[in-house]
Amino acid sequence: MKKKQSKNKPGNKQVCFHHLCRVVVLLCAFFISCNNSETKKETQTSQKEKITYYCPMHPEIHQDHPGKCPKPECSGMELAVKESEEYLDAALKPVSSNVLSKIRLINPEYKNRPVVVDALGYIDYDNFSKFDISSRYSGRIDKLYIRFNYQPIKKGEIVFEVYNADLVNAQENLLYLLKNSPTEKELIETARQKLKLLQLSPEQISEIESSKNVKSTVPIYSKYNGHIHEMLDAKMASVDMSDNKKSSLISVREGMYVERGKVLFNVVDPHRVVLMLKIKAADMAKIHVGQRVDFIVNNDSTMKMKGNVDFIEPVLAANSKSMMIRVNVNNEGHRHKTGSLVNAKITADSFDALWVPASAIVDLGKHKIAWLWKENNFIAVKVETGIQLNNWVEIADGLTEADKIAAEAHYLSDSESFIKINENE
Repeated sequence: MKKKQSKNKPGNKQVCFHHLCRVVVLLCAFFISCNNSETKKETQTSQKEKITYYCPMHPEIHQDHPGKCPKPECSGMELAVKESEEYLDAALKPVSSNVLSKIRLINPEYKNRPVVVDALGYIDYDNFSKFDISSRYSGRIDKLYIRFNYQPIKKGEIVFEVYNADLVNAQENLLYLLKNSPTEKELIETARQKLKLLQLSPEQISEIESSKNVKSTVPIYSKYNGHIHEMLDAKMASVDMSDNKKSSLISVREGMYVERGKVLFNVVDPHRVVLMLKIKAADMAKIHVGQRVDFIVNNDSTMKMKGNVDFIEPVLAANSKSMMIRVNVNNEGHRHKTGSLVNAKITADSFDALWVPASAIVDLGKHKIAWLWKENNFIAVKVETGIQLNNWVEIADGLTEADKIAAEAHYLSDSESFIKINENE
């Protein structure tokens, strides 16, 4: 009875439980060690399968176990370990068509881009704001009121006075008839009509009749507001042309004789000027009337202005494969000076296309290429390009959006080797 009671004591139960836990832990440790050893064996086996031994001087000699190169020139050199043939095969390809390198890769982008055309030009006077001042009579300039080019003048101001013998005789005949034959109405009216034909106004004729004095000179008035520009063909042979160009003084002088209808001066309205922009031959098809033009004057970024294309000249500029376009500009504030240089950007029509950076294209003259990433190396492929907008080039053929190409193609191009292109690709 005492032995049975001792077996059922609580202390004996705890000892059995501890022994059972210890056995379970040992079994788990055994299974884990077995699995680790099997994994190591598999890893070692796979690593052995991947390891290849080869001769660096003779890549065609390779084997799956250590050894020496049998070639006599290697003098029994130990074979080196090669983990993978992938990159070696790429390096052994011809460098004229394949390149092994690490360059940033990009994908061609199909998107809508605005066409912006850069143009250079200058500011000129508006031809429609230029007006002529000519002499109504052949005769001598008796008095000149203009001294300088660009001298401002207002409508109704006298430009010069001219003496004409026929005009003096016609006035004397009228005054003679009024004094000696006042009843000869027809003769008096004929004398008045002659003065009108000589372009005297009715007010001037009435003044002559009332004052009974002959006007030896007739004033020529300006009909326009602006400033004076002397016409080059109005300069006389007696004037030193080279000296005159160096100053703003006009060459017309008092006492010079002029012909009837000869244009002596232009009056230019400075409130209206035009931009004359030169367009390259490659950009001609992109320009249309009405397109927006943003420009700055004399590289001054604070003078940003805008306008619209008003006229496109239908002929090419002399000795140049370019054309000129005209942009009318309001100059009420006199901010623009003629002759100033202009940098302009013309916003043309936008369209959808496949685009790559200009740096991704190499121009070989006959062909243009891009470096396509394929099979872990770069391959030269021929591409057809369209227009170029700033730093982007349109791809018409040769690439897709899924292709990966080198972002900087020039770094992969060897100037001393010929790049071969597979025409069938």
